[in-house]
Amino acid sequence: MKKVFALILALVMCFALVGCGEDETASPSPDVVEPAAGFSASDLTLKNGDKEYKCDVYIDDIIADFGENYVYSEAMSCAYDGMDKVYGYADANIDFSTRPDGDKDIVCEMYVHGGDWETSKGIKLGSSREQVIEAYGEPTQETNLMFYYILPASNAESEGASLYFEFANNAVSAIGVTAEQLIGEE
Repeated sequence: MKKVFALILALVMCFALVGCGEDETASPSPDVVEPAAGFSASDLTLKNGDKEYKCDVYIDDIIADFGENYVYSEAMSCAYDGMDKVYGYADANIDFSTRPDGDKDIVCEMYVHGGDWETSKGIKLGSSREQVIEAYGEPTQETNLMFYYILPASNAESEGASLYFEFANNAVSAIGVTAEQLIGEE
């Protein structure tokens, strides 16, 4: 089980590194992203039981809640000075990605791949595409395997915060939340 989790964590880091280069063939993000009807900043949370988690908190607060039993990986940050880090909690079925903030790290993404996690509107693993649309409206962007709900960025150098869903067999197989992030310096 630990080897499978380590492989998943390594793949997440590989996908993060792929985003470092500029790819002009990737689908362009619109200059102004309109959030989907029914989707707002209050939806950028994940719940497990009576606990609620969000991005833009220090990883130390997460570690205080979940403990020291995590799988750790890091890579040089593309957008910030320092290292992007991932703290994976296999027992809780969640990964927390961070960005540097001085000598501390701030959670910039949460990724749920199992367990009893749910969104603020009750969408959980196994929910259907139709249930996601009923809860959040039509996605801002979509592919065959993903729905993205994206808030407008606060400035031209940032990418808006998002809630995203991965699908397998038309059912939610993973849920992610991202904080607004710097996309590079000119």
